[in-house]
Amino acid sequence: MKALDYFLIICAIALLGLSYFFHTKGNYELAALVNLCAFVCGGVGGARIGGSIHKKNQENK
Repeated sequence: MKALDYFLIICAIALLGLSYFFHTKGNYELAALVNLCAFVCGGVGGARIGGSIHKKNQENK
């Protein structure tokens, strides 16, 4: 995995923690926005990792 993959994973985890913090403080709109950003980071990271695994599997056939 490359550095961008690790960055996206760490970013998604940090954003989920930040979303939880905003939720406990009662700022639900900002928590939902940060949660959406975490979802996007996780989706992009998962697509990149899945794409590289698929590419490696195609080379091994």
